[in-house]
Amino acid sequence: MTEGIIYVLHGRRGKIPKSNIDLLHTYMKRSDNPSIIGFLEGQQQTLEEGIEFLQSKTKHIIVVPVLLFSATHIRWDIPRRINDVLEAGVSFTVLKPLATTEAVFNYLNQTLKSAIQTYPNRKILIVAHGTPHFPEPYEQLTALAKRLQEAVKVPIICANHIGHHLVPDVLADESAALIVQRLFLTDGRLANRIKTNVLKAQPDSTFLPTLEDHPVITEAIEERLNETRPIINQK
Repeated sequence: MTEGIIYVLHGRRGKIPKSNIDLLHTYMKRSDNPSIIGFLEGQQQTLEEGIEFLQSKTKHIIVVPVLLFSATHIRWDIPRRINDVLEAGVSFTVLKPLATTEAVFNYLNQTLKSAIQTYPNRKILIVAHGTPHFPEPYEQLTALAKRLQEAVKVPIICANHIGHHLVPDVLADESAALIVQRLFLTDGRLANRIKTNVLKAQPDSTFLPTLEDHPVITEAIEERLNETRPIINQK
């Protein structure tokens, strides 16, 4: 039987966000698998409703977190909430998040190289959401930055919005304008808050687009699905 796929987005309380939804709907039309989007926040089209829809059509569900790093949502929230509604005889596989895909690396590599040509002699700051609960997201962020630094030949520094290695602390000793890449899937409230925090320290810094509505999102998803399909086919 064909596996079902649920694409899990963070969402917002009170409304379904439009960012990236059209991109995902177009991508989903290319698949023969029963598929649905489920949100972690809000009361519409919830993760639980998505699971209930899919388990009426399949006995195995592939969970695609449309998230960048493996923090609380992927480790705790998604498995717990799925198990709360999962019927007997139905199984699920949660894929890894997207930040460590080759698709995201290639996108950032190209974007940063282009920015360096326009703004030479600037350091690059990459900012992620961060978490106070797990060390792995920051370790993955710094590993990504190290690889990018080797590719673009410009110093790259990392910071988080919450948890440890916060933007104000990281920028305390930085006085020159920066090229800033906010590693977020949407260009919303948090991305704007990070911009404000950076500008307090370096008013002349330049901000690159987030990943919102960019094909790199579905390219990263396709990469994760391709990694997992041989494993699923063995079940």
